[in-house]
Amino acid sequence: MALLENQSSKVSFFKKQRRSICSRVREPSKSIVEMASYLWRKYADYLYTKWEKTLLWDMIDPYRRPKSFKPLVTIYIAAFYTGVIGSAITEQLYKEKYWEDHPGEAVPLMRPKFYYGPWKVLKGDVLPPNQ
Repeated sequence: MALLENQSSKVSFFKKQRRSICSRVREPSKSIVEMASYLWRKYADYLYTKWEKTLLWDMIDPYRRPKSFKPLVTIYIAAFYTGVIGSAITEQLYKEKYWEDHPGEAVPLMRPKFYYGPWKVLKGDVLPPNQ
């Protein structure tokens, strides 16, 4: 009889152990839930700051110093000589038009096209503003 009671107590002990193990598996402990929520929160923060950094660097990128100055210098040189050639052509056309209207006369200096402020002429005559 004592043997049966001893076995039944062992069985009930194992049932209790199994129930406690199963309950742990079914219901995650608070530490696991807290850890999972912590990881998800960190991942969300990472994604948000990654997006924020990308947006910030996308805005700054056009103003960043170029790796090589060669393209920038090439563009500046091309722009300078384009302006020089354009002004030479404009002045030549101005002279030809003046010679057609006033044959045999000396051509006065051409007034600046895009500058309307005061300017000083040391030698030579300038056309009046209306011509």
